[in-house]
Amino acid sequence: MSNGDRRRALFVVNPALPRTGSQFGRSLLELAGKLGWEATVFETSPGLNVEAIGAALSRQEFHLVLAAGGDGTVAEVMAAAHQRRLPIGIVPRGTANIVARELKLPASWRPALRRALEHYPETRAVDLVRVNDGYSALAAGIGFDAMVMRLTPRALKYWLGRAAYLLTGAWWLPRARLFDCVIRTDGEEVQLKAVVVLLVNAGMLGAAPFRFGPQIAIDDGWIDVCVYRPATARERLGVLWSLLRRQPDGEHIMQRKARSVEVKAPDVQWHEIDGEVYRGNVLRAEIIPGGVRVVT
Repeated sequence: MSNGDRRRALFVVNPALPRTGSQFGRSLLELAGKLGWEATVFETSPGLNVEAIGAALSRQEFHLVLAAGGDGTVAEVMAAAHQRRLPIGIVPRGTANIVARELKLPASWRPALRRALEHYPETRAVDLVRVNDGYSALAAGIGFDAMVMRLTPRALKYWLGRAAYLLTGAWWLPRARLFDCVIRTDGEEVQLKAVVVLLVNAGMLGAAPFRFGPQIAIDDGWIDVCVYRPATARERLGVLWSLLRRQPDGEHIMQRKARSVEVKAPDVQWHEIDGEVYRGNVLRAEIIPGGVRVVT
């Protein structure tokens, strides 16, 4: 392949992760060169990166944009790729890497990079969710999940990976309070109390075999609204058992599909989008069916 025919990729790297660091981009470039690709590294910074990634993509013609990081980085790259109509590749380097696992991509960075570059241009269309002022690839939630994301120590994530969230969640679950909320799904409104309300695009809940609920797929064209509302410790253990069996009980777990959702919780001051925690008590979401093409 001549230099004029070389394919070009933008590698979006989160250097703040323990498994990346400032030199990781160089390793990606070396392997990409051996595979016949010309690549440029863009390092993310704390805060919103979608516009910055889009600006980097506008500077020259790229065939592919690759996310090297966790689910938050993947969501940012998916949003920028959706806006530029470019396919993406994924090199999972975060704590949970749920999007990559949903798509059955390699967990190690070299096989993941090889797959993205060698399988191009073969892609799979997956959904994206527009949430508030940003985008979600996995899930957004208000209540208990945001508390877990906010309170899980960084050191614990470094040593235990996604199991850190499970341990933190197990510790705080008996203390999680119910809150009042109003949920509007495709124009229908319901008021209830919940421990957590989740707007789900991909079904895996942190670690197998747990899933948010049954029949949730990243390419089904729907947002799954999952409401968990167990009040007592016994009921909360029952919810965990239902999730393990993938059989919602219908009383303490509610699930429905929607194209657009609004959740308002007047007494809750935190919510999360793909693991990133924000202040605020309103989530507004709309599905973008097949909004991104991922090299798988």
